[in-house]
Amino acid sequence: MDSLNIGLQLAFYGMGLVFGLLTVMALGIALITRWERGAPQVAATPPESAYPAGLAADALAAIMTAVMLHRIHLRHQAAPAVREHKPGTLPSRWISVGRTHQNSNWQPGRRTR
Repeated sequence: MDSLNIGLQLAFYGMGLVFGLLTVMALGIALITRWERGAPQVAATPPESAYPAGLAADALAAIMTAVMLHRIHLRHQAAPAVREHKPGTLPSRWISVGRTHQNSNWQPGRRTR
């Protein structure tokens, strides 16, 4: 019974130590993130000459918005020059996988001496 008591005490102290250190680390990370946030940083607007090709800030914002929306909608599609086939002309992936499994040998190879 004495060894069981020692084992339980050791488990309790070990788990308590781990839990305590995790709590200290979580609080430290929370404090660091609050400290890093600090006051909101205000970005200085660059002069008009800093915009490319003499574009105004409104025009540049409209172009950036259009580019970002284009990237969001087409992020999974490759450029037409990179594609091998037109979209929708290939059979489904399930058919392709099935054909691959039909053409490959699924039985283990035989040992030769």
